[in-house]
Amino acid sequence: MASSGKRTRGPNKQTPWARNADDGVSVLRLALDTSDPLQRSRIEAMFEGAYAVTRALQRGVRDACRAYKAAPHERALDPAAVRERLGLSRTALEHRAYAHLDAAPHLRRFVTKALSMHLADAVWTSAERHLFADGSGKRHGMPRIGRWFDFTRLPGRARSHTKDKKWETFRLHGSLAGHRAAYTDRDGAFVQPRTLRPVHAKDWWRYQGPLAVVFSGLANNATLVLPVRLPTAPSNQPILDHHLADPSRWHRITLVRSRDPHADGGWRYEAHLMVLTQPYVSPSTAERRARMAIETADRSAGIDVNVSNVTVASHDTGAAMALTRIERDAGQRERAWKQKQRERRRARALDRARRAANRAQYQLSKRQEQHARRLAAAGRRPIEMIPKGPRNERGDGVPFQSYRRDALSSTYRRTRAEQARDAQAASRARRDHARTIAAEVVATHGYQLVVEDVSIAAWAASWGAALAAFSPGTLVSAIDREARAVGAIAGGAGGVVRASTRTTALSQHCPCGARVSKSLADRVHQCPVCKLTGDRDAVAAVLASFVTLVTHGNPSSAQVDYAASVDALREIRRLLRSSTSSSYDGWQDTLSESTGRSARDGSSFAWMTPTPGTRELLPRAAVARRNAGTARCSTRDETGFGQTTSERATMRTGMSPRYGPTRAYLRDNS
Repeated sequence: MASSGKRTRGPNKQTPWARNADDGVSVLRLALDTSDPLQRSRIEAMFEGAYAVTRALQRGVRDACRAYKAAPHERALDPAAVRERLGLSRTALEHRAYAHLDAAPHLRRFVTKALSMHLADAVWTSAERHLFADGSGKRHGMPRIGRWFDFTRLPGRARSHTKDKKWETFRLHGSLAGHRAAYTDRDGAFVQPRTLRPVHAKDWWRYQGPLAVVFSGLANNATLVLPVRLPTAPSNQPILDHHLADPSRWHRITLVRSRDPHADGGWRYEAHLMVLTQPYVSPSTAERRARMAIETADRSAGIDVNVSNVTVASHDTGAAMALTRIERDAGQRERAWKQKQRERRRARALDRARRAANRAQYQLSKRQEQHARRLAAAGRRPIEMIPKGPRNERGDGVPFQSYRRDALSSTYRRTRAEQARDAQAASRARRDHARTIAAEVVATHGYQLVVEDVSIAAWAASWGAALAAFSPGTLVSAIDREARAVGAIAGGAGGVVRASTRTTALSQHCPCGARVSKSLADRVHQCPVCKLTGDRDAVAAVLASFVTLVTHGNPSSAQVDYAASVDALREIRRLLRSSTSSSYDGWQDTLSESTGRSARDGSSFAWMTPTPGTRELLPRAAVARRNAGTARCSTRDETGFGQTTSERATMRTGMSPRYGPTRAYLRDNS
């Protein structure tokens, strides 16, 4: 009997492809050449069309999430049915993206359905984080509509590893050997000219020339072809061989753009190639990690994290203790101060450019008003000037015109692009420096480390500038990655383990087991029981090295092995006496280890805080904002336990470290 129903495909009888976890995943950044005006216009139009689709999807998801939140009774009965009715699912968003393309024919010129599907998946990821809680029970906020300058990624589709010649959206064609052969000069050196030669091919699947990123399926059978620019330094060639030698491991390409005022069109484009292989490790690094896996197998280390320094201590079963303090040196502080001055000048230039282009939205300052009145009284013509007063606003403080509707000049856009480029370069340099320091720390202290379970991001509320200058979170993350890599070679559990401060209280205990209560201003550990004296951070790092976890991965199960620390008390005394780390007993640039003795930057209010040397007579006193420059050493008003560190004095007052030696006669009258 014949079936009257619609014929459909049956289940796939082939074994679905799955990535082998042992192969690993690595991402290689490939610079793209957009000097060709035709190809640059195509990629710019592709980003514009993709942004329009993404913005429409974000609007729909935001409205649907609001409607979902406004139906508590219906959600209590069947939340899945409510989400299905509102279209809050990955499949519903993908079909909504297809509908946007069908309703806007001009978008189909540069945006395909495969690309719109991945855009919908990215939007669904943000909505999913809002609708469903993560493992810790937290949810993200309401999905937002992104800005044009924050839209920097076009996700690509992974290639098929079971069927040849099937790779939708962005593809990488060519070979590394063909690229090097095409760009080798007469002397045999690999070069990359400023403008790469155009790439053409009738059959891209047989093309073996210079590498190029290709996107087919545009309007009028147009094809986006972007030549790839490879680094020519000899140190980068092993990295290219590791990632590009085997094309069968190329998996997916994501197109990324970053603002660059000196690039054509104001944007620089890159292709992030995901390769199914382990990240590249140089032979020297592999040899060093293998050696450290054997030499430091029995070492246990502890980390004490502050905003302006990180202290690491380790021991080998209670002996051979080592102590390292990581902080910015004078040269780094000098460069940071110069960078801060440049950023201040750039911020003032941006403010002037915005005011000059939107003069009707700002008021004249009091000085400008007085000058205008004097001109009017003298019968002279008024002078056109850039207003320096506050922005025109309503009675409730809301501006009449939102900032996003301001007219922005080309100077403003160029300066803002330079600011974004410099910030990105500084972030990369900070990560590279952290990797270098992490390698040295793991080589000295081993790959088994313990750190207090604290939220470094919460410190930014009070010490944002110092936190951004030193970036302790980046450093701890780099140490964790390096320790995990060494631990994987050793066959053990390497990395940075977090311990709860409630069960350990490292800064409030002595290695002898006695509790030594200290305020945030006390920088010196002085135990009345065993008479141990040393830097507070060093003692906390030493105690962290003796922390053990009853349940691995559970910070609340952390305990300090005081029996082992008591046996190593003699070695701890020797370590603290011979340590070359800072021995000052003044103030510290941290939130968890900071002092309340000084006024906060940018605050004009006074609050109650301990006063140095007057705990018995006057426990608390009001301290106002410091407007005078503090000396970079102890002054007549700051003696004993109130010595000011050089870095803290500079950061609080903006005093330049270029002024030579400090002068003891400078007085702080705050």
